[in-house]
Amino acid sequence: MSKMRFRTMILSFAVAVFMVFGAPLMAQMPDLGQQPEVEDVSDEELNRFVTALQAVEEIQIETQATMTEAIEAEGMSEQRFSEIHSAQQNPEMELGDDVTAAEEEAYESVLAELMEVQQAAQQDMQDAVADEGFDVQRFNEIIIAIQQDPELAQQVQEMLE
Repeated sequence: MSKMRFRTMILSFAVAVFMVFGAPLMAQMPDLGQQPEVEDVSDEELNRFVTALQAVEEIQIETQATMTEAIEAEGMSEQRFSEIHSAQQNPEMELGDDVTAAEEEAYESVLAELMEVQQAAQQDMQDAVADEGFDVQRFNEIIIAIQQDPELAQQVQEMLE
């Protein structure tokens, strides 16, 4: 696994953890201006972390495929869905094409389904993390430790190979 792939995976995992734990996570995360002291990570904990990381990555891959299928089932492309979604989020954004009534209906239908898929994925990720014996705070501490400690990051990378 390349260093870039590893960094991308850790970043994507951190985003997944945010999705999993949402607002409660933000309340538990330290101020980014601070350098939190992270308790040492044991080899046993690191093994469980890597197992959870791999399970969450698998859930993310399956979720992305399910979301793509849901969009395409409504006769939309991912690109068009994304354009409409971006325009919905930012009213000042101009769409190249006007949104038809059929597209609006398909968008609303897909959006509702994607929210359900995301909620199920969040629960699956929470379960995968909990199955490895982690609570939110400790799990996030390990992510921070990996981001701050190049040797620990290297160790995790080797375990993932």
